[in-house]
Amino acid sequence: MWTYKNGTVPKKKTKKEKEVVIFPPISNGSTSLPRDSKNKRATIPTSQRLQEMFFSHCRTDHGILVKKIRFNKRADSLWSIPLTKVSEEAESQITAHLRYHFLQRHVKSSGQSTPSEEKGVDVLHLLKTQGYLFRDKAAFKALLDGGLDGTKDAPQNLLQSLVALEEEEEEEEEEDRVCANQDVTSWTESVSEMVKCLSDGSSNGVVKRKEDNTCSATGGEPHSLGLTVVTDDLEGAKKRRFMVYICGGYKDTVAERSVLMESVFPRMYLYCKQRGYDFRMVDLRWGVGDPVSDRHDTAELHVEALTQCQKTLGPNFILFLGQKHEVQTLPSTISREVFEAIVSVVERDRQKMSKRKHPEMDDIISDSQSNIATGSDTGSFVPEHNDDHDSGDPAQNSGLMSDESSVSHNSLSDADETWVSPAGTRCWADFDRDLILLQTWYRLDENCVPAVYRLLPVSTQQPDFLSRDGERRRQARKAWHATCLLLWGVLQRSGTEALGGEVASHLLRTVLDCEVEQGLRSLGTEAPPEEHCHCYKRVIPDLHHSLRNEHAAHYIDLLKGRPQVNRTLNAAHQSFVERIHKKLRHTNIYERNVDWGIKGLNPKHNRSHQFYTEHISSHFQRTVINSLNKVMKGNKAKGSFDIRRREASRMRIQEEIRRHVNHGHTLENNHVLREGFLGEMRRAVEEGSSPRPILLLGPPGWGKSTTMARVAHLAPSWITGAVKVLVCFVGLTGESRNVRLVLQNLCVQLAETYSHHTELSEGLPQLVNEFHSLLGQLRADSPVILVLDGLDDLSEEHGADLSWLSTPLPPHVHLVLSATTDSACAHTLQKSAQPTVLSLPPLSPDDITKALEHKLQADQRRLQDWQWQLLLQACLSCPSPVYLEAVYAESVLWTSFSPQGSLGLPPDLGGLYVGLLACLERAHGEQLVARAAAVISLSRGGVTEEELLDLMGRDGKVLQEISLSHSSCTSSSSLPRVPCVLWARLRRDLGGHLTEAETDGTWVYRWTHSELGRVCVKRYLKTDDSRKLLHATYADYFRGTDSQHRNIFQPLAWTLEEDSTKSYVFNLRKLHGLPYHLVRSGQILPFLSECVFNYEFLLHKAWGLSVLHIQEDLKGAVLPEKELVDMEVLAATLELSRPVLLQDPCQLASQVIGRLGQIVAEDLPVAPGDPQKFSYLHDLLAQCARSSLPVLVPSYSCLVPPGGIPHTLLAGHASTVTALTRGQRGLVAATCGGDGTLKVWDLELGRAVRTLEGAGGVVGDSLTLCLEDRVLVVRMGQSLQVREVDSGKVIYCESDSLDVPVVTTACDGQLLVAFYDGSHLVKVFDLASSCCLLCCVNITLDCDPIHKDHSILVSHNSIKDYVLFAYRSGGQAAVFSARGGAVLSVLRAQHGAASIQGVEMTDQYLLLFCSEIIHIELFSTASFEYQRSVLGCSQDYISQVTVNRAGTHVVAFCSSPLTGITQVVTWNLETEDHKHIARFPGILTAGVCLELRFCVGVCSGERYLRLWDLSSRINDQTLTYNVHKVKSDGTEEVILMGKHPRYAVCRSLRPGTVRVWNLARSRFAGRPVRVEHGLYGKTDVALVHDLKLYILTDRGTANFTDTPSPIFQTLLVYDLIKRSYVRRQSGLYIVPCPQHEYRLLEGQLLLGLSETRRERFSYLKQAPANLVHYLKHHTPNTVPLSPR
Repeated sequence: MWTYKNGTVPKKKTKKEKEVVIFPPISNGSTSLPRDSKNKRATIPTSQRLQEMFFSHCRTDHGILVKKIRFNKRADSLWSIPLTKVSEEAESQITAHLRYHFLQRHVKSSGQSTPSEEKGVDVLHLLKTQGYLFRDKAAFKALLDGGLDGTKDAPQNLLQSLVALEEEEEEEEEEDRVCANQDVTSWTESVSEMVKCLSDGSSNGVVKRKEDNTCSATGGEPHSLGLTVVTDDLEGAKKRRFMVYICGGYKDTVAERSVLMESVFPRMYLYCKQRGYDFRMVDLRWGVGDPVSDRHDTAELHVEALTQCQKTLGPNFILFLGQKHEVQTLPSTISREVFEAIVSVVERDRQKMSKRKHPEMDDIISDSQSNIATGSDTGSFVPEHNDDHDSGDPAQNSGLMSDESSVSHNSLSDADETWVSPAGTRCWADFDRDLILLQTWYRLDENCVPAVYRLLPVSTQQPDFLSRDGERRRQARKAWHATCLLLWGVLQRSGTEALGGEVASHLLRTVLDCEVEQGLRSLGTEAPPEEHCHCYKRVIPDLHHSLRNEHAAHYIDLLKGRPQVNRTLNAAHQSFVERIHKKLRHTNIYERNVDWGIKGLNPKHNRSHQFYTEHISSHFQRTVINSLNKVMKGNKAKGSFDIRRREASRMRIQEEIRRHVNHGHTLENNHVLREGFLGEMRRAVEEGSSPRPILLLGPPGWGKSTTMARVAHLAPSWITGAVKVLVCFVGLTGESRNVRLVLQNLCVQLAETYSHHTELSEGLPQLVNEFHSLLGQLRADSPVILVLDGLDDLSEEHGADLSWLSTPLPPHVHLVLSATTDSACAHTLQKSAQPTVLSLPPLSPDDITKALEHKLQADQRRLQDWQWQLLLQACLSCPSPVYLEAVYAESVLWTSFSPQGSLGLPPDLGGLYVGLLACLERAHGEQLVARAAAVISLSRGGVTEEELLDLMGRDGKVLQEISLSHSSCTSSSSLPRVPCVLWARLRRDLGGHLTEAETDGTWVYRWTHSELGRVCVKRYLKTDDSRKLLHATYADYFRGTDSQHRNIFQPLAWTLEEDSTKSYVFNLRKLHGLPYHLVRSGQILPFLSECVFNYEFLLHKAWGLSVLHIQEDLKGAVLPEKELVDMEVLAATLELSRPVLLQDPCQLASQVIGRLGQIVAEDLPVAPGDPQKFSYLHDLLAQCARSSLPVLVPSYSCLVPPGGIPHTLLAGHASTVTALTRGQRGLVAATCGGDGTLKVWDLELGRAVRTLEGAGGVVGDSLTLCLEDRVLVVRMGQSLQVREVDSGKVIYCESDSLDVPVVTTACDGQLLVAFYDGSHLVKVFDLASSCCLLCCVNITLDCDPIHKDHSILVSHNSIKDYVLFAYRSGGQAAVFSARGGAVLSVLRAQHGAASIQGVEMTDQYLLLFCSEIIHIELFSTASFEYQRSVLGCSQDYISQVTVNRAGTHVVAFCSSPLTGITQVVTWNLETEDHKHIARFPGILTAGVCLELRFCVGVCSGERYLRLWDLSSRINDQTLTYNVHKVKSDGTEEVILMGKHPRYAVCRSLRPGTVRVWNLARSRFAGRPVRVEHGLYGKTDVALVHDLKLYILTDRGTANFTDTPSPIFQTLLVYDLIKRSYVRRQSGLYIVPCPQHEYRLLEGQLLLGLSETRRERFSYLKQAPANLVHYLKHHTPNTVPLSPR
């Protein structure tokens, strides 16, 4: 109980007990509370105070005393102030003053506010002028303790606890007084809540929505749903997107806003895109003339859009100000206390007026009912005061002028103004009308907690407001504007009196006020408004002299029908501008003066106005760019293109992984269902030690994704160890629908966790092997759980291949999958993977009830009993989570006053979506909704806002509907065809059914659930033709047709040149979308000409994405009638060039021309008029020659052309493959990686079946499988290691040898034979007896071998215990008996110049491969006698030789170090057929062949195996090579002439052919200046120097040496200028060497190797030709000179 100055105030029985404290007034001279204020006030005589109070012109001077008197009178109906006798004169003066004062108050009560109400919410001013009650004693004590210096920073509950004591009419009758007291008391208790609510912007419907639980602020929204909206992480959105919100007056800032959207936006869009950022400018007023909407949601819509912009970095709020006040809107919701307070005031005034008699009542009623005037189509309204009221100070005559957050009165448009009856002429009929209006348009909605009064949609009382008839719609809008006038007048008059100026001002705020309040907020402690806000203020100085102009009303507020400024609105506008100046620093406010024009502000007809708008545009662009440059990060990647590309790819993958993780967290946080089923999932995971995955099945919308997210969250607690969970929600982004990219993301996560230095492939087959290889590295203490949701949403790329999930899982790997029941994906998985199937059960009644109650509580809502039953029964009829979310979102729209018969819920999800679309069609237009839904449904992974608006604007029906429905949306070129606000409203009403996600480097909209997309396609795209037509429209958009900014919005790439460097940002939307929609629209010919065979498109796609995406496009294209040969050839070309293009896509032109040039050049019609074989390749090669990038264009086909047997890549090693061998049984091979990891491969399955970790740091450079593939021998340098394949155990190890062991086997792999390179030592081990040593012998041959690295050649096949071996480049081979430890026979090559390069054996033959004249010499395995020879090709360079187990064929790998090409060749030992099976770029280091089916090879520096399937071509007779037929010509070597730099000489692959090229003269481009044939033979050596050809010929044998050896005996010199031989020298002794081992030196010297090829070099003088001297090398083990 609180004691007052003059005693204790008793409690009233009828009121709730409250404790209050009177806060005394503060003197104007001090900002702190004076302690002696009470005593100071007490010294003033009471009579003096009464006289001062009554005779003062300001009622608030002694407000505290007045309120104390009134409060005490309410308490006990007695004056507690001591009575004091006054003089008669004073008494008469008091009586006269009271009569006059009460009369004035009565006049002002209905139309004007008091001066005290004009002062806003300034705390100091309130405390100085009035007495207040504090409900919060703690806040009151804090204020007393802290003084008033910190009032502005006081706690928020200070204002909430501050309650003004209401003034009361002292002369009212007792009945009126009691009634008024009761009414006022009903809302006075909640003023603190009102102030808080209004400060948050909820009085006019601007409700700040929470992300998960918010009660909708506008009951008229038909579909603002409560589904979980899945959006990208805020930080990720901030990084790569800028959004600028543009606002200003609807009429007076059209010129400025239009020029920004038309001119500046394209330039800013290009500027940001060039730097890898997204840019948007949001102007919801563009193309719209007023804020009127059916559901009164304009303010909320604008604030939500602004809030979205504020989530991005950089400048995000741009305000344009003119001299006209903003359009006013009505509040969509009013709290119950506020509304009932307004109604009580109206009823009170009506009661007072009904008890009085007015002399001219009939005239007043007539006037009051006719004072509503509607004007033009916009039907605006505004209170216009008479001249007497306008003659004074506007700030004194209007309660509109408030500080900070108050809002001024205004109209709904500029052309219409009306007279509002002054309070002195209003009658009881006016108040009846006010009550009817309030009760008609505002209804109490008790479904919200707390209850609110909701403004009904316009269409409830004006059905034609949504009519398709334009005229009827305009009439309905006009009628609604008239109603708005009345409603606004009631709220203005009664609200000001009932609530005070502050609350009433918040209640009647304009849309621009709401935007400014939100936009000028500080974004965090480090981001003041100046960091992100800018204001452009335009002043027309001579506007006041042109008020009679017809356009003046658009730029300043005028009185209706008179060329005079409306002072009330003008003063309100000035107050609004002053508030902006208080909140925003002057450096961010840019004021510009512009002269008036005849047509107003019209840049198209006035050059000064054009100059003004151009100045605004340039300043805006410069300001925004400077701000953006502070945010943009210029992280230019360094290194080669391959390094930069891999870094960019890694960052994209990391972003993709982050989105899936965030999505899982969002779903998991909202999971409250099926706790019992999670226990079943836990048991399945805990028991999942077997290699069987868990497959979760359920119908669409059954909550599989949410359940999977919950499993991913809880699974680490179900399994022991450091569990790693990898999650992927297929379909979340466009990239996650491609199985290759999904697998790549999983491999990246596994590699970063368990193998940091792994370099991953990009092709699907390689990723499959690497995926299983990475899973095989897991340990028991670090298990992994793979959660893959929605596998049936995989796209058609690679046929949605799921075979990689069918492989048995290694230990400690748990795979949890989900798919739709009865889908093709589910059937495939159940057949191939044999999973543990769990079916997702329907929701139980308890789950449904719990979920609904949880949502209602979170959203602060309630339902009527019959509504609750309707909702519950609907959920029970379709117990799925998606249906529950959807019907609950529908229930959010229900109000407590909704008619019971008007609500209904379809029993299934499809029917619910159909009802949703029907409601949207009625609210937004059938054509608009149909087009938007169709565009989203047929998009590739989503549609951007720019794409959506453009595609809707291409539909004539949509434009016609918009022109009929929105009269302000004209067809002018300066306005958008589809205003952005129309899409914004539709997007808001779709709510959670629509999701914004990031894909292709930008943000797109897509359906949250695919079922809605299927319903939309079925409803709006019923035929194939309609779908193809929309796909064709999509394709036209990406082509850039009908777009004046095609190069800005739809280029292949945005380029930027800075610091003499050119950077590219690729338009992934076009690169993905154009081929996708061309194929689906049936436009195959444009698809071929514009995508597949368009060089620039291929270049940008290979560069911006990958050549793999091009290959996927080629595979996905379904061509009509027959296959196109051009497609097959291009696909084969890209497959050959893929390794190169992955490293450097800019070589596309070189690769295509280098491989197809000769093929296309030979494509000539047989006869005139005949068609060519290739329809598109000719044009493609011509485009390659005109590449936009500087490239090296070959003049002829210098690369391997397409054709032959293609090879596949087998990946699995994390590092370079160092060794390869084949197994003894089956299609098995073994490899070793650079990290020591050993893998055993099943070539038929195409994957590794066993992995052995490296032991002892041994990295094998040679492998051998023995003992029926149970033992693996690893050699690394001089070390030897023998390991068991099954256990990985090392059973023998040798590392003390000085020489390198060369290993082979005998006796079907039971004996291990090791020849030591560099010595004559041979060891034999018995593998069946734990690798015991059988013998160790030194062997000798008739000739002394030349030992060097890799000099010993051994056979890998064995007959009995035979091992065939030889020394490289020698002429002898020997048969060694492993068990006997002795040489059984020596085999000598039959050709005198033969040099043995390989040995092998079959059951019938011992094979010697000789390289001088390529041939194979066959010896009998029984008698060791020579049988015959099989010839090969002179162009072959044999590097690896293998024989099939049947012994019928020989397969050799011929690698040319000069051309960098390897060929796979075969010999049939029976028919002697020689075939070139395949060619591929690369130098093979190891190769094997198994059963003439699979051929496996390893190239230098590669991590994968190359696999050929020979079975289809081994018997193809067209591949048989005729050794007598000259091979197709080509260049073997290019030699530049030192003394003749203009020329270059090329030696041909054809022996004896030489071409001379002129490099300087353009007229010789593409053709040689001279060609010479037959100059030398295939066994000769030709060297070129200074346009002379030096030919070493006449090959023979030197018999005068101890050992006969081959020599060249003749030197020929041919002059290419004279075209004749100029010298011949015979009788020479030149040791034959390969062509590349000779060097011509200055001074006519020839450098070559000696006969030993090891210790000495020889100098030979050419003229005369004799040996000069030998040079001995100091290091005896040095290898011969390299070719270069």
